[in-house]
Amino acid sequence: MQHDFDFRGAAEMPRPYDPADYGLPVWRDEDHQPPQETVTEEKAPQAAESLTAEAAKNKLCLWAEEQLGYHEGDDNSNKYADTPGLAEMYGWKPQNQPWCDVFVDAGFITCFGVDAACAMTHQPMGAGSALCKQSAQYYKDAGAWINRPEVGDQVFFYASGDINHTGIVVRVVGGSIVTVEGNSSDSVAERCYSVGDSSIAGYGRPNWAVVEGKDLPTPAVEPVADDTAEPRHYELRFPYLSNGDTGDAVWVLQTLLQAHNISCGPCGADKDFGADTEKAVREYQRKHGLRADGVVGPDTGAALFGGDVYVPEEKTEPKADSFWNNLLTKIKR
Repeated sequence: MQHDFDFRGAAEMPRPYDPADYGLPVWRDEDHQPPQETVTEEKAPQAAESLTAEAAKNKLCLWAEEQLGYHEGDDNSNKYADTPGLAEMYGWKPQNQPWCDVFVDAGFITCFGVDAACAMTHQPMGAGSALCKQSAQYYKDAGAWINRPEVGDQVFFYASGDINHTGIVVRVVGGSIVTVEGNSSDSVAERCYSVGDSSIAGYGRPNWAVVEGKDLPTPAVEPVADDTAEPRHYELRFPYLSNGDTGDAVWVLQTLLQAHNISCGPCGADKDFGADTEKAVREYQRKHGLRADGVVGPDTGAALFGGDVYVPEEKTEPKADSFWNNLLTKIKR
């Protein structure tokens, strides 16, 4: 039998050929998972990387998202009030108090230390504040009060006629922002607003220059993809969305429409598929030669997302959860 290669002494091999014997990569496909990113020792950086403003923002946002779902105890008791350094920042311990501002300050302290947290949020050490109105004033006095948000900004809200709530901007997508807020219905929760929402008082811009150039606590390792593995192909199944639907799937739809410069109305990406969103869908469909029925099915979804989509032969409607949740995860990261 003719071969393109010749292993000397192959006839005497006591067991079948195994590429691992020759130092070749082996793809184990028992669980049918896509190729995992791997890092080889020689490719890992040997020294800690310096912190950039962008890395600092990502660090704060990642911390905030890791807190999602936390619920307070009795009488506003919460773990953030016990953050080491927080009482030093305020000059008192803010336990058993409304804790939305405490949550934000605890994040800065946890990520960057109390001295840096004070400087970044423009608060005087020992005289900082857990009061949203005062925290907003610190930003205003420092000339760091802005109207157009960026990731990592501290957002302040009107409540009961004054600035009485706050959170962290973790994503800015089109005309919408996504926030993580403490003490939101007694929990740490993720919320979505249009940038011009009437409840938003404004945004405080932290002084990221305070931590630029500092070493990261753990050296960052850039993953190296294993490009020797077999390619994988995936099917995207788009849900059907129409007037009356609500939730995260609608928010993604509205965000994609806004990315195509099509307005979803004055409320923006508000997770509510109403008349304005239906009008936006029809406009998009007409512009792209699709049936302008105002319903988002596989064809409209594929055009919005910019890729090929598997459309099942059966007429059953695919469930929304898996695809949209995966897409939301990708947007978050």
